[in-house]
Amino acid sequence: MGELVIPSAYRAGYEKASALRPDLAAKYIQYTVVDDPAADAVIEALAPLGRREGQRFIDAGMEQDAKVLTGAPRPLRDFLEGVESRPAWFDGDAVLPGRHAFQQHLDLFIAAFVVVTLRNFTSLMSRVFFMTGRVTTQQGLQRIRQNIRYMIEMIMLPNSLERAGEGWKFSVRIRLMHSQIRRQLRTSGQWDDAVHGVPISAANLALASANFSASMIRDAERLGADLNDEARAGLMQIWRYASWLIGTPEALLFDGDEAQTVELSRIAHLCEPPPDKVSALIANAVVWALPEVTRLTDPGAKRSMVEHGYRVSRALLGDDVADRLGFPRQWTAGLLPWLRCKRRLCRAVGELAPGMVRKWRADPFVLLLDAAMIDNLRCRLPDRLAAAMATANLPKRG
Repeated sequence: MGELVIPSAYRAGYEKASALRPDLAAKYIQYTVVDDPAADAVIEALAPLGRREGQRFIDAGMEQDAKVLTGAPRPLRDFLEGVESRPAWFDGDAVLPGRHAFQQHLDLFIAAFVVVTLRNFTSLMSRVFFMTGRVTTQQGLQRIRQNIRYMIEMIMLPNSLERAGEGWKFSVRIRLMHSQIRRQLRTSGQWDDAVHGVPISAANLALASANFSASMIRDAERLGADLNDEARAGLMQIWRYASWLIGTPEALLFDGDEAQTVELSRIAHLCEPPPDKVSALIANAVVWALPEVTRLTDPGAKRSMVEHGYRVSRALLGDDVADRLGFPRQWTAGLLPWLRCKRRLCRAVGELAPGMVRKWRADPFVLLLDAAMIDNLRCRLPDRLAAAMATANLPKRG
């Protein structure tokens, strides 16, 4: 590795992180200036064709329409060829215990997913989401639903990560969407690589992957999930493959090892600039959007969901992070032990009183499941940045 290039926004965090794990901190920072050459080349090749024609070729690639693809730019055909061969390390049978555990604890994984999403917004990814309006607009509500459905279908459905599966298609579409956003941010003049690194960098993808895999597993356990070693390993491998499809470098996936992935998350968050006003805006927007995502109309139910979201999030994120995000102060002592105890009681009396168990297990977050399954999973490339970006006064970081 040559001389380490450190974007200015990362310098203070890198010094702190390198005092603990210099090797891992340097590895993370190295990838803050790395983009996705294969996917970026696709977007560059499609750009002159216009939005409709470019989307037609991408759709043809997802559906393996050879007739249409013969006229597609070479970078798109090369890109698809590179992702269509499943890595040798992915074992479809080995992930089954993970899928089974996910189904058993679906309500807990939905809650953990929401919290992990908030945790990701403590990184510079929050700036990308703000500038593209991908949470703070009606498009953002649909994106939250799609992301939840993506997680559910990717994990739960046995063939979802096969070439023809919805999980596979959506993962690859997300990767191309990231490249489109990267191109738009760079050409907008609103993003400075020397300060913030590459937009949606390989490092950012690795951090999100670490949180959606190892961190989400641990959050679900803190809420009461009972996961054995096989289930944990299966879940890690599912996310490893999905992250590979989305473009996360293999070097930052650690063979799906949970302990190493947890350590990457810890060091990466230290490297990232502290949460700022943009992080707080996006994180609070997500919590306040939950009733809209679930299409609740009753004011009391909406208020209850928001309060529940803030309380569970503070308990899992910790007071320091929650305070930095501007979450309301709440007393959470004893909440997680109580939730775990309630879960154990549900398992103990499940066969004797199933009605009571269903009532006890009811959680406002479960409403997200029904709402998510309504929306179509297909995502399309954005054709412009958020209108709000033109007048946004983003605070400087770095």
